[in-house]
Amino acid sequence: MTVVVDASVVVAGLASADATGKWAESVLAGEPLAAPHLMPVEAASILHRAELAGEISADTASLAHADLRRLRVEYFPYDPFAERIWELRSPGPAAPPGSPERAQPFFPPGPASSGTGHSAETVDYSCQQQVEMLQKESDRRDNQARTALAQGREDLALAALQQKAGLQGQLNDLQGQYESLQRARRDAADTDTAAKIIDSRLRQKQAGERSGRPGLTSYEAWYVALAEFLGAKLATLDTRLALVPGPRCGFCLPPPPPA
Repeated sequence: MTVVVDASVVVAGLASADATGKWAESVLAGEPLAAPHLMPVEAASILHRAELAGEISADTASLAHADLRRLRVEYFPYDPFAERIWELRSPGPAAPPGSPERAQPFFPPGPASSGTGHSAETVDYSCQQQVEMLQKESDRRDNQARTALAQGREDLALAALQQKAGLQGQLNDLQGQYESLQRARRDAADTDTAAKIIDSRLRQKQAGERSGRPGLTSYEAWYVALAEFLGAKLATLDTRLALVPGPRCGFCLPPPPPA
């Protein structure tokens, strides 16, 4: 039977060696797995934060991230479960009209609104110009070598080909640097998205605690709705979820610590 796994179980199974980690590892190695499609983003962010906090080593984080990408999980989108997620989410205490909570956007402005996007476009354009210039020069040296060979000037052809090789090396280096920059941008965007998800979950959870009603964040409700749809259990380290009223699915929880 399929098991829906949340990011907490995945990270524990990939990066933790304690009893909970061993339990989580057995969950990942057992039944077929399913999750919302944003789960790997949240898991990667948890690994990153743990590394920065010194809770795990850089090597452990990197190995766990590599294993995360190889993990066999069937991912599901949000839209088919949107109505059920909206039913399950905890509304929390309503902010009065005109209050700062109503007036301000929930998420802070992203990189595009801070001007970073314009800088990125400038870098992209500059890199493109350099690539085109190097490519033209490389083609010109190639034509020179062909012409020299046709004229029987092997010495000039060899010199032109050597210059072409040097230009091609510069072109390869530039393209490699640009690809590294693009990967860094994607990683930063993924981390930023996951950080917003985690912050959203924390805010909604705190709102539920203040209201005296345990409830689900919309993101947690996504896991629950998916487990309900699949007729599966939801594996999580957050034992609180099993106490929240509303879910119509079973839960797979870590064993309690020994007394």
